[in-house]
Amino acid sequence: MWSKLKQIIGKTTSDTKTYADFYLQYLEAYYKPDLKKSIHEQSFVILDTETTGLDLGQDNILSIGAVRIINNTIDISDSLSIIVKNQQFQTQNAVAIHGLVQTDIKGQSEGESIAALFKFVGSDIIVGHHIAFDIAMLNKLSRKNGGGDLKNNLLDTSYLARRLDHTTDPDSLDRKEYTLDKLCSRFKVIPKARHTADGDAFITAIVFMKLIQKLYIKGVTSTGQLVRK
Repeated sequence: MWSKLKQIIGKTTSDTKTYADFYLQYLEAYYKPDLKKSIHEQSFVILDTETTGLDLGQDNILSIGAVRIINNTIDISDSLSIIVKNQQFQTQNAVAIHGLVQTDIKGQSEGESIAALFKFVGSDIIVGHHIAFDIAMLNKLSRKNGGGDLKNNLLDTSYLARRLDHTTDPDSLDRKEYTLDKLCSRFKVIPKARHTADGDAFITAIVFMKLIQKLYIKGVTSTGQLVRK
């Protein structure tokens, strides 16, 4: 066990023992995806978080929503919905945007929440809209509770949409034209429960399915081709 953990995180055996159990279990079970596998046979976790703001240093996670795609199908029975107990002062804007009231924010503890998230994602490729921020917030919460960073491959639907439109230089396109709302409009996805973690995860899952269908037609058929930058 310890040799595998050392290989994954690049630390000594004594270092790994300082991690919380949830993270050690995640590392022990983690494996890299088969890059030769068809994207239609791959397993993905579509993830969204709602936070008290966009300041990575000061703000906290309010809720986490995730749903799994496997064998080219959104499996709504295999989903995760967590309200994170949060003591941070709740502003009127946060209430308006997220629809959460104080009673909602008495959910699971931060430790319980992050442990459940790591267990749910396992080794699957994680997908989200502007996923880097969500992952940074989750990694922060993990470290705060004795864990470490997620090792999973990541896919950003904003980047995939730009890649669909400009194969050779996706970053040359204006990111403001690739918001989740604009992608919903483009692909005729009804944005139900927008600005909730559960709702945005499901909406993003539908958008992601539309994107990989179009990318597949353009020759992006394997997992390795999909995750390349």
